[in-house]
Parts: sequence; C-alpha cells; structure tokens
Amino acid sequence: MFLLESERLILRAWTQSDMPLLYQLCNDPEVMRYFPNTLTEVETESFLQRLMDMYEHRGYTYFACERKDSGAFIGFIGLAYQAYESPCTPAVDIGWRLLPAAWGKGYATEGAKACLDFAFNELALEKVVAVCSKINTDSERVMQRIGMVKGGAFEHPKLDGDVRLQSCIWYEMQNRQI
Repeated sequence: MFLLESERLILRAWTQSDMPLLYQLCNDPEVMRYFPNTLTEVETESFLQRLMDMYEHRGYTYFACERKDSGAFIGFIGLAYQAYESPCTPAVDIGWRLLPAAWGKGYATEGAKACLDFAFNELALEKVVAVCSKINTDSERVMQRIGMVKGGAFEHPKLDGDVRLQSCIWYEMQNRQI
C-alpha cells in the first residue's frame, strides 16, 4: 500500500475496508456543504471504487488521510485527473475533504504540500490545479497557503443549475523543477 507522509499525516491508497470511513465523511452535511448533496451509501461505494481505480491506473488519487500519532482517519487529501470542460482542465486537480474535528489544524495545508511535492518530484507533472466554489473561502485560503496562484473564474459544468455553487474559481501551480 502506497504511503505518502508529512510531519503529522499519512496519506495512503484506499481499500474496500475503508468504505465506512468514506461514507461517514461523504454523508456529513457539514463536510459536504460546498457540494450539491451528501452521498448515499451506494454513491459512496461508487466513489470509493473510482478512487481505487484512479490509483491503480494513474498512481495517484485523493488519498485516505490519517493522523500519524493516533492512526485516526480524518478524510482525504490528494490528486485526481479532471477532464470536465473548463478553462483549467484537463488537468490534475489537488483536493481535500476533512472531517470537522480536523478543521483549523493545518492538516489540509500540510497534506496538500506533501501532495504537490509528490506531483512535481515523483510524478513529474507540469502543472496542478485546484478548484472550489467561490463561496468556499476556506479551501481558497488553503490554495493560497500552499503557494498556488489564482488562475480565474468559471461556471462549473457539473454544477449547472446550482446557483449557490456553480460559480467557481481555480488556482494553479507550475512545476518548480521546470
């Protein structure tokens, strides 16, 4: 099982036994407030399979994230290939989704920095993007803290008709090795 470590976190590939943890995360209304809805158990199973398939085929995914000191699952942080139509895609996206108990502790920033290092130094990607709804200022602050630069705004095609969430922004970072 792949492990990516930071000072306080372990990022790892998903297993089928992670289903209850992922469901807890994706079915929490507070966690999912910047998404159209929470996920059902069936939708979460499908999402878990996509995460595992992405890792198998691409060597990265939105990794399961655990605290080193306790082994406690706190959410996910990682990379995912996105190909929906927008000014910043197709591209590899960096993203995070954490349980409320993990908010405000710098875990998203710490894990995202480790993922950027992995993206540029191990995967040799040329660019990584991050996308969020304009109203998700917490995620935007993480993008800024990890050194990404604002690329622009767009109307997200997968959120068509969701007036609250459709207006999105994206940030990007070019490979520092280039």
